Amino acid sequence: MARIPEEVIRAVQESVDIVDVVSRYVTLKRSGRNFQGLCPFHEEKTPSFTVFPESRRFKCFGCGEGGDVFAFLMKRGNMRFIEAVEDLAREANVPLPRAEADPGEAERVRLRIDALRALEFAAGFFAAVLARDAGKRARDYLERRGFTAGTLSAFRVGFAPDEGDALLRYARQKGIPLDVLFAAGLVRRNDRGSCFDMFRGRVMFPIHDLRGRVIGFGARTLGDDQPKYLNSADGLLFHKSREMYGLNLAREAARVAGRLLVVEGYTDVMHCHQAGLAEVAAGLGTALTRENAQQLRRFGVPVFLVFDGDEAGLKAAERAAETLLAEQVEGAVALLPPGQDPADVIVASGKGPIDAAVEHATDLWTYRMERSISRHGMGTLEGREKAAKELVGVVGKIADPVRFELALRLLAERTGVPESTLRSEIKAPRTAPGAGVGRPEASPAWIEAERHVLRAGLEDTALWDRVEVLYPPARFRDEGLRFVAAAFSDLHRRGESVTREGLLSVLADKDEAVRALQALEPAADARHHAESFLARLAEKERLREAGTSVEAVVRARKDFPAATS
Repeated sequence: MARIPEEVIRAVQESVDIVDVVSRYVTLKRSGRNFQGLCPFHEEKTPSFTVFPESRRFKCFGCGEGGDVFAFLMKRGNMRFIEAVEDLAREANVPLPRAEADPGEAERVRLRIDALRALEFAAGFFAAVLARDAGKRARDYLERRGFTAGTLSAFRVGFAPDEGDALLRYARQKGIPLDVLFAAGLVRRNDRGSCFDMFRGRVMFPIHDLRGRVIGFGARTLGDDQPKYLNSADGLLFHKSREMYGLNLAREAARVAGRLLVVEGYTDVMHCHQAGLAEVAAGLGTALTRENAQQLRRFGVPVFLVFDGDEAGLKAAERAAETLLAEQVEGAVALLPPGQDPADVIVASGKGPIDAAVEHATDLWTYRMERSISRHGMGTLEGREKAAKELVGVVGKIADPVRFELALRLLAERTGVPESTLRSEIKAPRTAPGAGVGRPEASPAWIEAERHVLRAGLEDTALWDRVEVLYPPARFRDEGLRFVAAAFSDLHRRGESVTREGLLSVLADKDEAVRALQALEPAADARHHAESFLARLAEKERLREAGTSVEAVVRARKDFPAATS
């Protein structure tokens, strides 16, 4: 895997001012040698978020979030570690040479870069076609929909001509290889082996990632072709379930507005922007996905589902509400009059009705609960039973314990079924979003013990020889920490210096590991806790070798899992 060299990561970190970077998202005030502000990661009224310029780190003493400037951008800017490093490197004019990669990896990197360029080329081609005579039919359609030239330009809307290979021929004339066009999802091959354009006779809506790069397209037919809307196929750069339309433009606006509106279609997003509502994005399919919800959660603002109030919109809101609840996203459902989507409302009445719907929105759980109750009815025993059993399945997906208990209590009150009975129906254990399976469940104290082992190892790598014997990386129960431990062992066995920056370099493509490493704040008593943890592991191993049963070990040392608490 290609690596960003350790010294380059350090150079980038030393070349940027963390106060300046954080100030783009948080209003900071000087407090002695440091700066304070309201935490962007949780709600608070009294500032507990502190930036330390000298150590180039931040820490919230309310929610516990902390780390360096890369960790801040990963969480607040919704970036991967590599993206954060690259963005700050460009800003600080630090070149990014890469350590040598294997030939296969180098080819994948080359193809990815070239595919991004091809997609940018295609977006320009489609926009140019829209402006010419060949695009008149599409321009007429967009004008009837009420879009201004400024809005079409901002969203880079274009038109794919009707000819079967117009883009293909022009791209080849410009020297773009066929394998790159395939990797970008711009061309296809028929049964006879002939190549042709993926999109023909359609209005083209470029889909951007959070960095503003074109990674795919959504396309609407102007005729009777099916499907009416067609997206780029999943591939090297584009994954439909992960992306949202307009989210790159909504990111900063959502931070300022303190909310993010989710609508159903591309034109809804564009009309909202045109009306002055920039904090808007849309999913790319019929349902909001788990990946979408996880991405929205990282924005740290309430999410409002602004959907058509017809039956299709009600069902879509029901599914989306359930997904957001399962991923611990704060939000509500703001329904519009039946038969009117956000674009229709704005064209007819401006953004006022949208704001009013959001102001009177129904929280996610109440909406989801009332939908089931309305569907099954409370007038019969059978209806109550069906509604209760259906909703118990939804409650069981709520990982946050406080929200779970509140939802369960409301369900009991609404259906008349005792909480104890509802609780007994929830058979599957609740786990936090993204929790791993197949390993022993680790208590918070156990995971903190693993963190102490890594902290102590970073302070004194000589300790790691004992760690590898008593608690090798494969035994780490936290997935992110397991990746960190494996990388630590790999560097240690090769005789290389093990530093935080070196580990970041190795783990740059594993976001879960990067987050775990960033959370390893220095602790004065890390060595003490790590030694205690390892001593108990050694004792357990000694007892096992002596023939003592595991049960006896547990009875003898009941507090073992909480050794570092």
